[in-house]
Amino acid sequence: MSIQQVLLLAAIFSSAATPLSANDASINLGAHGPEPVGEFQGEESVVRMVSEKIDIIFGKQETQVHCRFVFRSSKVGANAVQMLGFPDFHTEGDTGTIHSMISRVDGKEVASKKLRGWQDLETSKCHLGTSPEGAAADFYTITVTFPPDRDVIVEREYKASNGRSVMGDTFFSYTTRTGASWKGFIEKAEFHVTLDGWKLEDLAFEDGEQRFDPRLQRKYASPNLSEWTVEAPNKLSLVWKNFEPAVHQSRQNIHLQTWCVLPQQ
Repeated sequence: MSIQQVLLLAAIFSSAATPLSANDASINLGAHGPEPVGEFQGEESVVRMVSEKIDIIFGKQETQVHCRFVFRSSKVGANAVQMLGFPDFHTEGDTGTIHSMISRVDGKEVASKKLRGWQDLETSKCHLGTSPEGAAADFYTITVTFPPDRDVIVEREYKASNGRSVMGDTFFSYTTRTGASWKGFIEKAEFHVTLDGWKLEDLAFEDGEQRFDPRLQRKYASPNLSEWTVEAPNKLSLVWKNFEPAVHQSRQNIHLQTWCVLPQQ
């Protein structure tokens, strides 16, 4: 789990973020969750993310996300104070920025402060400030006090533009890997996806029915369809339990991906 001191370091969302790479796609924004800044024991925060519940409405142009995180401090006898930052990366392929951001702590709305930061492409660690050598990002930050005797619930609601590629596909990713920055493992993660304007067959799964030659489909949705529960023609759900996103590679990302659009023969 990765991060360091207040005003210097920030490690992305639920673990440590993966390095950004260049391609011909426009990335989707809002893919990362909260990262802690300050109050660490070694490389981990003193605060644990006990559980997370992510509701995603995957639309044609943008995706709406509601996140609910349950945090628990391991600091004995005193409050732990941490800055939580949701990174919004800047690249030449960006389709837009996160918007309509709402933050709540224990049910009460709090204002987010936007701070400029960057990601080290070699270590994947995030820092506040600027650097010509890293990937630029804005962090939507809030400062939260975690008492030693009770859980704290943090919620985030936002909208973000979907990603697209020259192949005509649409996608949205949500990274849990950055959760590795929080103490220990995550007991439970729930994901609920509603397809708005899409049908289940519009999503490209490796283990689903193939619309055309798989070699022509550049990317697939993950996890596989067999791991999801299909609750309705436009609703999917998924539960992960007792995982460490720093090392459990199959528990580091949710990726919604439509089929490419092939040119007419």
